[in-house]
Amino acid sequence: MTNIIRPNFGGRDAEAPASAEAPTEHHPVHVYGTAAGYVVALLEDADGPEGRAFKVVVGLAAGNTIEAVAVMPATDAGRLDADAAAMAVLRALEIVEQSSPLASA
Repeated sequence: MTNIIRPNFGGRDAEAPASAEAPTEHHPVHVYGTAAGYVVALLEDADGPEGRAFKVVVGLAAGNTIEAVAVMPATDAGRLDADAAAMAVLRALEIVEQSSPLASA
């Protein structure tokens, strides 16, 4: 399995069929933090096509929708990679938050 960082973050595939299933409730393994109004967390998921995996997810802190931005195998090495990816995403959001016009007001 390869690591996935999708270039269409936040977008949806126009070719993908709409799901009629109810959303699955997930409980984070770890919450890395919140910045710029988004929360960054780690989930362990066995329901995806890649099998059991760690997923770094980002979503609006005030919302209930998340988007996977990186997927790693559910191994010790995969957890280390997921931690590094999540911290990079969180730091990027902190930079965005600090350079926001609202942050200087």
